[in-house]
Amino acid sequence: MANLLTLKVSMRYTQPSIWRRVEVPDTLTFWELHFVLQIVFDWENYHLFEFRQGRGSFRAGSPSLGSEGSVWEDEPPQQDPREVPLSAVLRVPADKVTYTYDFGDSWEHDIVVEQITPLAADSLAPAVRCLDGRRAAPLEDMGGIPGYEQLLDLLAEKAAGKRKRMPSEFAGLGKFDPNEFDLKGYNYSLIFLTEIVADFNQLMAARQ
Repeated sequence: MANLLTLKVSMRYTQPSIWRRVEVPDTLTFWELHFVLQIVFDWENYHLFEFRQGRGSFRAGSPSLGSEGSVWEDEPPQQDPREVPLSAVLRVPADKVTYTYDFGDSWEHDIVVEQITPLAADSLAPAVRCLDGRRAAPLEDMGGIPGYEQLLDLLAEKAAGKRKRMPSEFAGLGKFDPNEFDLKGYNYSLIFLTEIVADFNQLMAARQ
């Protein structure tokens, strides 16, 4: 029997906290969950990613990495996220995995199962939804947490009238609103999740 998972996804090392609460069927794969997270955190899927549970029980990441082993000798080889449903790993409330996106900037997230709702056997697959959240995620290629914190400091100086222009490396970001959370926009984009994943799968197949 399939279940509906309520997941809270929190970015590490951000204050105030940046987080999202999403509702997804556990029949989704980790590959599809990756695209859900890309949508609700406003990212562009430019970089590699990895899901991980504990230190040695589960690893699944960008298919381009194949089934490489870990840099840690006691960890299993990485699994293909297209082949692992959420139900194989997230089975009970409080189960959790970490999600790392962009190994350069290293955006790390804690994903925790808050609630599991059984679905009737004859019910249609429920829509993937973003239920709640707080604050805008850092932009792509910002330089990790240090770069994001520097941007926040610069924006605070600008708002206080202490700075007229942003430094060249932050050009064009003077109107970035760290408090923005576009729930309606995220849910509109999630309507097209199946098409987004299919298009990317096609692109990957064409490159092989």
